[in-house]
Amino acid sequence: METNSGMPAVANSPPPFRQHRVAAVHGERLLDDEAERGIGTWTSPADIARLLLMRRVPTLVPREHDLWRFRLLGAVIPDLDHVIAERQENLPTPAKPILPLHLRPALLAGVAIVERAGPEMLRMLRGHMMGDNRVRFTDATENMIARGRKWKASSQMHLI
Repeated sequence: METNSGMPAVANSPPPFRQHRVAAVHGERLLDDEAERGIGTWTSPADIARLLLMRRVPTLVPREHDLWRFRLLGAVIPDLDHVIAERQENLPTPAKPILPLHLRPALLAGVAIVERAGPEMLRMLRGHMMGDNRVRFTDATENMIARGRKWKASSQMHLI
């Protein structure tokens, strides 16, 4: 579909994740702090990003041939599923996490939301996983949570 200007309608539409802008900026800062300065929080923001790109089972199961499109990020940023379906996008995998530019704010916001919510959100997100992905997710998150406990204990030691 084109507009009167000859530009695709998608190019003239508002950014799909505008309401998550503040969280996206925070997520970008978290990833930058980790990569550039070695500054961390209770877990690695890069690890959160990889987890959010794992496939998930949506609450309303679509046709089987559409299951490839659902990522855990859509459980954190629900608008993502609609944007992906509307644009018929292929999302990357944790192994190759290269997102189209218009989807990157969703991933950055997802990182910030999960980091802020803490380990309990990782446990809650486990319910969106199934089969081998659930096993991989559980292994990864339990390691992240254990490292987070150690980080929290060591970060509190300076207060004593």
